[in-house]
Amino acid sequence: MKTTLTPSGKILILVTVFFMSAILISENSHPFIGCKKEEVAVKQDSIVPWKFPEASSIPDNEEGKIIKLGRDIFLETFKYIGPDVKDSSKRFTGNNMDCQNCHFSAGTSKTVFGLVGVYSKYPALDDRLNKVVSLQDRINSCLMRSMNGKAMPVDNPEMKALTAYLKWLGTYVPKGKRTDGGGLPKIELINRAADPSKGKLIFLDKCMTCHADNGSGIFDKPDMVDVAADSVYGYKFPPVMGVTSYNNGAGMYRLIVAAAFIYNKMPFNDAVLSVEESFDVAAYINTEPRPVFANSGSDYPDLKLKPVDSPFPPYDDTYSELQHKYGPFQPMVKLGEGSSMIEPDNPAKK
Repeated sequence: MKTTLTPSGKILILVTVFFMSAILISENSHPFIGCKKEEVAVKQDSIVPWKFPEASSIPDNEEGKIIKLGRDIFLETFKYIGPDVKDSSKRFTGNNMDCQNCHFSAGTSKTVFGLVGVYSKYPALDDRLNKVVSLQDRINSCLMRSMNGKAMPVDNPEMKALTAYLKWLGTYVPKGKRTDGGGLPKIELINRAADPSKGKLIFLDKCMTCHADNGSGIFDKPDMVDVAADSVYGYKFPPVMGVTSYNNGAGMYRLIVAAAFIYNKMPFNDAVLSVEESFDVAAYINTEPRPVFANSGSDYPDLKLKPVDSPFPPYDDTYSELQHKYGPFQPMVKLGEGSSMIEPDNPAKK
């Protein structure tokens, strides 16, 4: 028997549904409202804590073997792709430095170019090249510049291993998220040009104990400092000058980047240098001879994206190459030029 609702019955149902929806909406419990609210929350919640898995958690399987190899390469790069390894086809770095000479603690140190979550950032736009690059491209940039070597093919086992390690390192950083730290703490600018001659005196007083008096570094071999580079020994303290150091296309060749690194982390585990001393030491280190990176002047083809301390012309201003290399940088910054390493001026600190 078919049942039909009277007009008054239909009205009663509509009124009931209306009031129930109103109550649910007021409590944020309506299904449609809940979906919309969740979507907004995901978009806003883009930062995740600095968290990485322990090395002991690397799985004991084929994938784990590749990850472990990547970590080993990161820690002792010279043994696997160094300039003197027996297999000449694997000689991709031009010096015996390790990845963790810049990226401390296997890339896990939060404030020393930390790499936790870096995997999820790529592909990304690289201002230096003015194009989108892959993670493998970025790794090769380090090999060619900081390690003064050459690019490694993307299908090379060592490249696959390094990529797998960085992916594993970002286990807790989903795609589209970023960590709450990393990189390097910013530094204030000084109101004069950095002075290499002052920096040399500071280097001889504070830095040569670890990096040697000529900045050539100290190999990680007891009771032997003056030895030829080979595939057996890496550096306990890496070279910061000379033919075995980073070339002039490396990020560390930029004054503000080097000064920020020195100010925040050097001398190792005892960062006691002032901001001015850090700038002067950085100026001295980068004044001394080192390898040359081909076509350094072609970096940052979009001049508006060129960092204020980029040491190679051309520039989108009238300041000299010398001032871009040593400062003072304030006049340029006032014109809108900048660097991600500059701490914003805070009058309260004056």
